[in-house]
Amino acid sequence: MAEPAPPSQQDSHPEVTLGVTAASESPDGADAEINCILFANKPNYSGNKITGTGGISSCSGGTPVACSSEVDLQVYLAGPGWVTSAASGRQHKCPPPARSTSATQECDPQPDSWSYRSETLGTITAGTTSSGVATSGILNVKCL
Repeated sequence: MAEPAPPSQQDSHPEVTLGVTAASESPDGADAEINCILFANKPNYSGNKITGTGGISSCSGGTPVACSSEVDLQVYLAGPGWVTSAASGRQHKCPPPARSTSATQECDPQPDSWSYRSETLGTITAGTTSSGVATSGILNVKCL
């Protein structure tokens, strides 16, 4: 198996569009396209804590029947690559307004710098179901 690419060489996708088709209630009977934006923010380092946030920021074409999202805070380790170091609870509310959740961990003092990213897993449902993953940019930090 190939070694994972170093963090500096990995792509981020901080916003991902989830789309579903729902039966329309309009007089013409055309199906409605509902699209929602799933997002993952670059982690924040403050007060000896690292926090990753993400969620569903907005929807167009209507409101899904159901939404779900959760955030994983991941750290890059040589060998296994990205591993989850903290996870949020799952939130089940649909926008509007924007819905987000966060995963936080203590930052232990280390002699080396570490690389962190947020990964948001989301699902929307309205007639059909769409799932996706948004991946933030990378935070390189040496905990003090």
